[in-house]
Amino acid sequence: MKSSRNIGRLDRRLRFWLSFLVLIVALWYFNGAAGDPTGLTISIVCGIFMITSLAAYSPICHLLRIHTLSEEEMNTYGRPYYPKKRLVEV
Repeated sequence: MKSSRNIGRLDRRLRFWLSFLVLIVALWYFNGAAGDPTGLTISIVCGIFMITSLAAYSPICHLLRIHTLSEEEMNTYGRPYYPKKRLVEV
């Protein structure tokens, strides 16, 4: 079974809470709520990190073929990257 998850529990929690804190700072300190481009850009990036943490899937990790799943999570959800089987012609 191929898993669509590539972010583990600890990584998900850290991503979510750190991006939440940076989002608050971006909206307040960089005036993202008032429409400042710097604050809005940081807020959008934080929103993307929050969405990827909720989905447990990161496209960047997928491209780099890395994951942060523990052994327990891989036993539950499957390994994220299996090598593709090649057909051998005889």
